[in-house]
Amino acid sequence: MKGWLIALVATVAVVWNTHAQVNLRCEMEACGPILRLFTFDGASFKEVQRAEAKENVFEFSVDKSEPKFYYVGQVESSTFPVLLGAEPKVSIKGNCGAMQSANVTGPGINAQYANLKFQMNMQRNKATELSRQLQLAGGDAQKTAPVLAQMKQMDDQKLATLDSLKKANPLFARILALNTYLSYQHYGSAYEDEVSYFANEYFKYADLTDKAYNNLPWVFEAFKSYTMTLSGIGLGDESHRKFIDATLWRMPKGSPAHKLALSGVLAILRQRNHPNFVYFAESFINTFKGIDPAAAGDLENELKRQRSFMVGGEAPDFSQFTPDGQEVKLSSLRGKVLLVDFWASWCGPCRKENPNVVKMYEKYKNKGFEILGVSLDSNKERWLGAIEADGLIWMHVSDLKGWSNSVAQAYSVNSIPHTILLDKDGKILARGLRGAALEQKLAELLD
Repeated sequence: MKGWLIALVATVAVVWNTHAQVNLRCEMEACGPILRLFTFDGASFKEVQRAEAKENVFEFSVDKSEPKFYYVGQVESSTFPVLLGAEPKVSIKGNCGAMQSANVTGPGINAQYANLKFQMNMQRNKATELSRQLQLAGGDAQKTAPVLAQMKQMDDQKLATLDSLKKANPLFARILALNTYLSYQHYGSAYEDEVSYFANEYFKYADLTDKAYNNLPWVFEAFKSYTMTLSGIGLGDESHRKFIDATLWRMPKGSPAHKLALSGVLAILRQRNHPNFVYFAESFINTFKGIDPAAAGDLENELKRQRSFMVGGEAPDFSQFTPDGQEVKLSSLRGKVLLVDFWASWCGPCRKENPNVVKMYEKYKNKGFEILGVSLDSNKERWLGAIEADGLIWMHVSDLKGWSNSVAQAYSVNSIPHTILLDKDGKILARGLRGAALEQKLAELLD
């Protein structure tokens, strides 16, 4: 711990000169003739400079300033982050085919940043392990006491490190503040449950009104992590929306930091096909259409394309073939409440969920309920074997293209099991319902 503190509090003495330049030298293999330097604002990467290769070496120059994050890469989807501005020369070595494995050579702020990330990951993994040990201990006081003691020690270490960095290295302090979440067991007594504690206190140590966060891409990453957790614990849509909104309201509306945060939220909601994607996308459009019309316009076009695939929209028609070669159109199944169930024989969670789906089918099939299974299999024999083994007696279709299944791609299905529940007119009632949540919804509609 002491070594980490010494490394992080080290500072670089700089006499600022607005005309001085910082040079970045990139020694990269497997690259084309051009390498680019980007900044990132949450919505997109912005190219600020490009360099031509000279014997696999690319050179950039930027104005000296407080340390800022830049990104090096050939394309936006594969970049390497680097801090520029505080040191006269920075060198990177790597391979354009594996940018994540690139590294900054020599000591300096980038080496310290790499150490900071390593230590944060170590702490995150340790916290996860302690939480698992606490669950395994149950209510046994003898077993829980040492685990709780370790949790408290970690909390104290986090706060001590954060306090040390506030004066020594404000940039690192802000990054660490976005990642300083203390244990519910020691700091959550004011809340009824850990969900409420997490939702309200995750950013407790980050002053989100601080203008310095405007240029810190870690805001984007922190809000992605925050949203991912809230989106994976079974919160109702309204509670989910209120928690995220309340946190976003702590930031100056329309600020670059707000843009980074809201973009991080949208990245996860888009990935998970969450119903609140529309709400937060509209919030982004209304807030930033005058500031960044291109990003707002792109999001508006995305919403137009996706609305028909979201709750309340009429499910776009499709057709695929049953195992015996019969073509089935989605529209031909109107007149009943229909569950479109995306699954595969190789999907363990799908197979585990199948008995629940069978039970619900047996209960409601004579009350106007039907199921259409859409398989992401690529092996017909395994597909048929799973249908028979699990007793899935409803209709099934597939194009046997695995994750490239055309229906799954059209409906933005990127994880399975995934369900889409349609009403009798083919409108989407809900997405992603499983287990008790699906059973409750069917009871509302059909009992």
